[in-house]
Amino acid sequence: MSLRAFLGDPALKAETLSRVLEGWKARQIIPLLYLKWSSDAGVASLAGTIAQTQDPGLFVTRTGLPLELALLCEILINTGITFEDDETSPRGFVMSGDERIWSFGIEWLEAIAVDDDVSDVVTRFLPVFMKQILSDDCPLAGNIVPAVRVVAQEMLQLWGCESRGEPVPSRAWRTVRANALHASEGSSDPAGYAVADLVESLAWPSAGIATELPAISQKFLQSCLQVLAAKFLPQQDQTDWIKSQVAHRELRRARSEAQYASLSDEDLLDHRPEIKQAILALQHPEVAARMGAAKENARTQMVPFLRQQMDGILNLLRRKSDGLASA
Repeated sequence: MSLRAFLGDPALKAETLSRVLEGWKARQIIPLLYLKWSSDAGVASLAGTIAQTQDPGLFVTRTGLPLELALLCEILINTGITFEDDETSPRGFVMSGDERIWSFGIEWLEAIAVDDDVSDVVTRFLPVFMKQILSDDCPLAGNIVPAVRVVAQEMLQLWGCESRGEPVPSRAWRTVRANALHASEGSSDPAGYAVADLVESLAWPSAGIATELPAISQKFLQSCLQVLAAKFLPQQDQTDWIKSQVAHRELRRARSEAQYASLSDEDLLDHRPEIKQAILALQHPEVAARMGAAKENARTQMVPFLRQQMDGILNLLRRKSDGLASA
């Protein structure tokens, strides 16, 4: 679907930027993982503030921007900031984070030229995102097993063919998905599960999977943060964290077994007490509190990687704008 950024109206872009910038600087806008807008309660996400709606359809018609682009940008910001309880704050919490993360809330909007069609930016960001994951700059680079790297390269090749307009038969993607599942199942390092699961989730044609990228990337980024945080935990907590990751894998496998197919997760766990015990150990309030504190230490390590992804999106948006200006 072709879109016209800011509906082709410079005044709309100026008004939107001014309104968002005011709320963003005052920390009145909350970077969330979903579209949220409430003028009465004063609670709004970044995307919700941009379009003043929490209706996905209205977001697009009011802005001329794809919702998945806005949500992807917001999720990157959300991952990089800290929410701290504060009884003196009207909302009961305060937000803090590196300025390199906060600045992106306005940067990506400013980078979009009026009347530009940015509907394919998330699709074109997919290979950029995957290459960043495979690079040495990724915090989990050392935990990616060779088989997962091979499948990721296969995906990049097929996405490259698609971007050049070359036909890619369905069987090619079926083969890659089978390879991704095999590689993911064979991943033995709990710290590498995040990338293995990501590759498995993204093994689809780019045009279709792009709309799912915000949710998929959010899960990956949170898993990445947890891996880094585990290193700051006491030894027993680290051991319990590893057991929990393995247990979640076992739970996923159990769901595919015919004998458990009709059971809820709760009932299934009752049939597999060893899995239940490993999962619940990490949910103990004291352990959860230590993990929360560890995540704050780990978040600073995520900033360069998050900023790299933000810059990847900005480069694509600015190339679009440059192309429009020279047309």
